[in-house]
Amino acid sequence: MNLRYKISLSLIVTTLVPVSILIFFVLWHVTNDAEKDTKHTIQNYLQLMSSKLSDEFYSSIREIEIYAQIDQVKSLDPVQFQPVLKKELLRQNGRYEKLLVSDKKGHLYNTVCGNLAQNYKCTFDDNDPKSKPKVLTSRKYWQETVGNNLSEKAVTHLSDPIISYSTGVSQLIIATTVFDGNQLKGMVGASIEWNRISTMITDLTRSTFSQFNWTPKVMLISSSGTYWYHWDEKKLVRLKQNGKGEVVKDAKGLPISVSSNIYQEPEVELHESHTAMMQRLSGVTEFTLKETGETNYLFYSPIASSQYSIALMVSEKNINQVSYELKNLYAFVFVISLCVFMLAAIWIAKAITDPIGRLVGQANRLKEGNYQAESDNAGTGELNELSQTFSQMAKVILDRQKRLEMSEERFELAMKGANDGLWDWHLDTNKVYYSPRWKKMLGYDSDELTQDSSTYFNLLDNKEHKHLQDEIESVKSSDENTFKYKIRMRHKKGHLVHILTRGVVVRDEEGNAIRFVGTHVDITELTENEEKIKKLNYDLEKTVKERTLKLEVANRHLEELAMLDMMLNIGNRRGLERHLNLMHTRFKEEGQNYAVLLFDVDFFKKFNDYYGHQEGDNTLIQVVNCLNAQLVKSDQIYRFGGEEFICVLPESDLERAYTQARKMVKEVASLQIKHDKSDYGVVTVSVGCAQVSGGDVSWEQIIRRSDKALYTAKENGRNQVSDVYLTSETIIDSKMA
Repeated sequence: MNLRYKISLSLIVTTLVPVSILIFFVLWHVTNDAEKDTKHTIQNYLQLMSSKLSDEFYSSIREIEIYAQIDQVKSLDPVQFQPVLKKELLRQNGRYEKLLVSDKKGHLYNTVCGNLAQNYKCTFDDNDPKSKPKVLTSRKYWQETVGNNLSEKAVTHLSDPIISYSTGVSQLIIATTVFDGNQLKGMVGASIEWNRISTMITDLTRSTFSQFNWTPKVMLISSSGTYWYHWDEKKLVRLKQNGKGEVVKDAKGLPISVSSNIYQEPEVELHESHTAMMQRLSGVTEFTLKETGETNYLFYSPIASSQYSIALMVSEKNINQVSYELKNLYAFVFVISLCVFMLAAIWIAKAITDPIGRLVGQANRLKEGNYQAESDNAGTGELNELSQTFSQMAKVILDRQKRLEMSEERFELAMKGANDGLWDWHLDTNKVYYSPRWKKMLGYDSDELTQDSSTYFNLLDNKEHKHLQDEIESVKSSDENTFKYKIRMRHKKGHLVHILTRGVVVRDEEGNAIRFVGTHVDITELTENEEKIKKLNYDLEKTVKERTLKLEVANRHLEELAMLDMMLNIGNRRGLERHLNLMHTRFKEEGQNYAVLLFDVDFFKKFNDYYGHQEGDNTLIQVVNCLNAQLVKSDQIYRFGGEEFICVLPESDLERAYTQARKMVKEVASLQIKHDKSDYGVVTVSVGCAQVSGGDVSWEQIIRRSDKALYTAKENGRNQVSDVYLTSETIIDSKMA
């Protein structure tokens, strides 16, 4: 194999093979990153849709909870709440399909139906006075808020998709419990048409995934796995029909709805994904479609304020669409590059071997002592000049070799330090070589500055002189062969330049330093950036401390508000429990007595019914202010519930508590607040007194005794004080049970 083919093959093997490997590695890395970026983008877009749907559900839930606080709704009297709800339905301008109310028996009242003969209950035929009423007892939202709510707690429920009894349209129900005082009365809810939610999801899908050229397959899945929204319409919630196309109804005459569930899918991975959804997690699951064998991905994200999750199914082909395009592009570029490179390798080999062949022929003639140039090379130039200079080359080789060795040594030593501004200090002659880059770093041209050590020290900052001289002497006397230190030197324009100098020490056979060779690196910008970072860190720490302090103050303020009854400006039940926990702990640990007074405004329900709730609130404020005025600084009054209040008297026995209570009863009566429905003609209070005893395990026992005493005061005619002398026995009456 001749030289030309060897060079061509060497170029291909040594260059093309590594380049090919690099291209394939870059291709793999880029396509892998493209796939990850696409998945991350899709997940972010899905979470954006989830956030927007969450905002929609949250605002509706808050509105329904506000409806439950309206007095007309609390009354559960259709004559009172129907006008209010119909007016609110008009104000919502189509947001809700209807508003509905149900009592504890499950009777349905709403804004689109009502049988006048049956006090506006919704019936199967509202025009028939004897028609059978519709009930919600089979609806899950009624069971959650009323039927199964045995603890009578405030419950808000967002239903699965259902079919309306009254309108027959697909809908979801947002329902919440209705209380009058502490008594569970029923529920109030709103029906949101499925078409509105479906349109919202469709619009969000279209706008969110518009940048992709594939059709998004979006699903909305409930906590039970039911598809609420699905790209395949066959899996949507619908009415059950028989073979004749008629709607199938249950035993109560109500239409039956059917739905599809994620657990009906044959892919087990989808079932596992739903388990993660129920844990309110976001993620992506890879699975294989049983029907086609195609790899797909299910992206999912929970929707806050609801039991639903939004999901998107995307095929691997669509995920990797960008990767496929990149692979095709890289393959095309690689083939073109391969062809170009092979042609270039052949041309380079030819360009190299032709002159070498002629030069070898001339060298052979010189070897044979033939110093005559070839007759046909007279006009070629380079080879003719080369043959003429062979004889002159020997004369200058020795001189050039010495200078080349010195230059190579300087270059090698400089590379050990750093490749920047170079300086070479010969200690025996005090001569210093400064490279053009070294001078330019300080603003000087290559022909400026003298080549000795005085130049170095004259440009050095005055504060650095002694330190650098000590460093030089230390390096000379040590056995170290390298050095590194930071200095500041004066620029030609007057400012200081921060320099990092690194280098090596050249020693003679006895170990004495004879040369210093090093480099200068301009680290001014790096030094300034370090100072800026230090200042930014300091400012950041200061800001964090200030914000933390503000947050602590705000949290303390919120905690105080959580313990306060906003209308009466006294502590609420939460504050009372916190105070009594503290008092009972002191009693058990330090033996510090305390007593409580349980107040009840006499005949207050009659007062509210006769004078109205607004006047009732004003009366409560006057009574509380009067009671507060009789307390000393350590005594505290709290709202126990409705028109009941509790005064906590630290370090007090039953006798003092009784005396204090009688005074407070007289002061309330002296307010002369008119009360025609009271036996006394004015607003009065009854009080039950109780003192902590050694057998009390918790403060709840003293509250029960005070409630028993209050009951006695009421039985004896009200407007008076009663106390109970009990120690370790437990008293539980029907009110406290």
